Amino acid sequence: MMSVAAYVGVGAMLLLWIAGNLYRREKNKNRVIYVAVDRCIGCRRCVKRCSRHVLEMVNDEAGAHVEVKYPGKCTACGDCLGKCKFNALKMVDRV
Repeated sequence: MMSVAAYVGVGAMLLLWIAGNLYRREKNKNRVIYVAVDRCIGCRRCVKRCSRHVLEMVNDEAGAHVEVKYPGKCTACGDCLGKCKFNALKMVDRV
């Protein structure tokens, strides 16, 4: 059986997690992902990681690369940044 201190600790961790997510969402409201096409090799790691389906693969005169297809849906969570091994993604201010 859990003690009162354990319940308080779990509750505090849950509140901190929720507050952190709300802070991150508010802080990044005016930011969006930018793709440096010259660095992107088209590995699709970032596309697979994006839970909002903002990124999409395209084939054009520059070759196969990732493009920000729906910038309005981007929450600037940064999950895709951690997956890119080629520094092709960066966070920029919305225009």
